[in-house]
Formats: sequence, structure tokens, C-alpha cells
Amino acid sequence: MIGITTNIILAIFGLFFLYTGISSFRNPVGFARSLSLETVGWSGQVEIKAQYGGFFIAAALSQFAALIGALNPEAALVVALIIFGGLIAGRLGALMVSPQDETLTPTIKGLYYIDGAGAAASLILLFADGAF
Repeated sequence: MIGITTNIILAIFGLFFLYTGISSFRNPVGFARSLSLETVGWSGQVEIKAQYGGFFIAAALSQFAALIGALNPEAALVVALIIFGGLIAGRLGALMVSPQDETLTPTIKGLYYIDGAGAAASLILLFADGAF
């Protein structure tokens, strides 16, 4: 049975995804720079809006849909697990091939913690609910 803790986590995930989506859609150049990326003209801005804006707004909707009963909460947690799990897996894989003479920016370092915590919280809640 999904409880208050799950609802709080879904709300946090939804707000994080929504913030990421809106921020990247409203200011694609600044958003890209915050991730050490660079947009190349309008095409680059469109890609940031699509890849981060559109994707994360849709991800937020999946979390909020579970809060209003339009989606099974376990399904929303699986969506979150796929997103955060994929991101942290990619980040950990990148650590294995990272150049020794370069350090990560504070934003990127912080995303290791955010993605790891999101994946762990999703997995813990799914196990606690008996979904796995």
C-alpha cells in the first residue's frame, strides 16, 4: 500500500523534474552552461528545450499523475527509477574513464548525489511496497 512517504517522494520528484523542465525550456543557453554544455545557435537551443525541457516536464507529469490517482504510484516510481537509475549509471560509468587532470564542476558533482538519491529512494519504496 502506497503511503504518505511515497506521496512526499513523488511530489519531490515531480517538483524537481518540473523545475528542470521549465528552467531548461525558459533559458536553454543558461541551463546548458550550468551543465558545462554549449548550445550552437537556435538548433542547440531547440535541442536543450526538447531533451531537457520536454522530457523533464513529461517526467513531472508522470509523478503528479500518481498523486491525483490518474497513474499507479508504482508505475510513477518505476519511471523515476528508470530516469534516476539511468543517469547515475551513466555518471558512474563516466567516472571509470574520467581524465585524471580534470575535475567536475560543482553542479555535476551535485547531480551524482541527486541522481543516486533519486534512484535509491525509488528502489527502496518499490521494494517496501512489494512491487519487486
